[in-house]
Amino acid sequence: MPDVPIAYLYRAVRNAALNACRNVARDVPLETHAIWLECRDADRDASLTLQRALSDLPEQQREVVVMRIWSGMTLEEVAVATGVSLHTAASRYRYGLDKLREQLRPYRQASAKEM
Repeated sequence: MPDVPIAYLYRAVRNAALNACRNVARDVPLETHAIWLECRDADRDASLTLQRALSDLPEQQREVVVMRIWSGMTLEEVAVATGVSLHTAASRYRYGLDKLREQLRPYRQASAKEM
């Protein structure tokens, strides 16, 4: 226990505020129409569609999906990196994929008709 609890509280709040400011300063907004994902066949429309679908996911689900698919991390590694249980990481991944499938369903149906 600190000797002066109020001083400890002020220092903790100050440090948290400074950390939040530093974290915000590192954030870089992504341009809506800039491609930050590349498809294997360099299809710009497909890349933008996937980007929009990913950006519509809740942040926690998007984080797990990106870590798992594009970083190649196991769910165990994702759980450790995000500080959640394996079950929570797996649920976020599953829900994220389900939402992506739902959002991208019209594109999958259109490409199946073209074949």
